[in-house]
Amino acid sequence: MTMTDARPVPADEADLDALLVRAATGDCDAFVAFYDATSPRIYAILLRATGQPSLAEELLEGIYVEAWERLRGRSAPPCPGLAWMSVIAHRHVSTRRG
Repeated sequence: MTMTDARPVPADEADLDALLVRAATGDCDAFVAFYDATSPRIYAILLRATGQPSLAEELLEGIYVEAWERLRGRSAPPCPGLAWMSVIAHRHVSTRRG
């Protein structure tokens, strides 16, 4: 299955943020649920920005690895979860272009 086949899991911002709070305590299942709920939207941002499905998928992986690493030791992300992921995504695209 590719990212274009994935269907987003419905979730509101509060649910997403709650998943990240749990993930920050090391709850891998919560992070997987967050990924399942948000990755199609983040992939869409990346695909629009790059125009290349393979590059968008490569960047997507790095973005979620960075998010997992940055969550460690925090009580929550610095802003709402989806917005935080969008900022990381745009930074990865900018870095790739630069």
